[in-house]
Amino acid sequence: MRRVIFVFTISAFVLVGCATSFKGVKPLYPKVGLPSVPTSVDSLQPTFRWEPAPESDVTYDLIIYEGIVQGSFWKEGVKRAVGREIYYREWIKEAEHKIEETLNPDAEYYWSVRKRKGQNVSNWSLYDIEVVGPMGYGKASNCPFLFKTPKK
Repeated sequence: MRRVIFVFTISAFVLVGCATSFKGVKPLYPKVGLPSVPTSVDSLQPTFRWEPAPESDVTYDLIIYEGIVQGSFWKEGVKRAVGREIYYREWIKEAEHKIEETLNPDAEYYWSVRKRKGQNVSNWSLYDIEVVGPMGYGKASNCPFLFKTPKK
């Protein structure tokens, strides 16, 4: 019986497929996961990183929103939404930025980054994801990047 469970568990992982595509600047840290599963960061003042643009004279803008979590997993399911803007910086010269303000512990946030070349500004970065597995198929589009702060 144990062998059957082990084989089933392994085959369930083998059958899972995930395709992620980015619109705009690709984030590096915090890593992007499923839109309903926040990626944990290790600090209340994390350093955000993204792929640098290939062109020269590019700066970046970074925005962070509070995450709103509603509902209960056991009842109607957890619903997430983007809340109010809590952090915004323009003209960042490097492809990383440590935020100057302290975020709340054990809280969810959304973030995004965009390129700026002079007065030309790109759209905020988002991603699309498709997941196929033994439990079914799921797709989400135009998702900002979700993360969660440590408990303290």
